[in-house]
Amino acid sequence: MLRLLALALSLALSACDSPGMDYAGIPPVMVEVDGSTFAVRRKGPEAQAIRLNREYRKGAMQRAFRAIETGTGCAIRPDTLSGDPAMAYAKLTCTGS
Repeated sequence: MLRLLALALSLALSACDSPGMDYAGIPPVMVEVDGSTFAVRRKGPEAQAIRLNREYRKGAMQRAFRAIETGTGCAIRPDTLSGDPAMAYAKLTCTGS
């Protein structure tokens, strides 16, 4: 029974949109890129993308890159995208903001 409860809880949390402390309270912009759904949050010159769907295919970081640029309207500064396929961070270059 305990094992079943733990499994149910982990499945419920796997699609959770829980931003890091630095992004708490910032409403997300929902972005879909090639079937992947991301919650993108911008805080000044930085952004975070959280992938909301489960998937086991390659290219999640490239889709996170596109989601951040789409969701913020800013370009990602070269060599600043970091994180993992579930949560990515980047520094931005924004014109006009």
